[in-house]
Amino acid sequence: MVPDGRHIATGSDDRTVRVWSAATFEEVGVVGVHQDKVTSVAWSRDSARLLTASFDGTARVWAAEPDFDRLEAHARGRVFRTLDEEERHQHMLPSATP
Repeated sequence: MVPDGRHIATGSDDRTVRVWSAATFEEVGVVGVHQDKVTSVAWSRDSARLLTASFDGTARVWAAEPDFDRLEAHARGRVFRTLDEEERHQHMLPSATP
């Protein structure tokens, strides 16, 4: 992205940092997620990065263009995984068959 006014960056109470098209107001993508509300967002001079601050007490730097593959891999790693055998025994109900 270049500093041409074609994109808008927002931070939100839902903890996300998003980039939007200034022409269509459509979301380009989520570029980051904090642990609490995002309180401020600023573009770098070259518009390649976003600096954000949050109620979680952190300030972070994000690439302004969403890396969808990296974000999906990160999300899947946190949400989806296969239980190992010990976890199955610990968390699953015993089967009804003898």
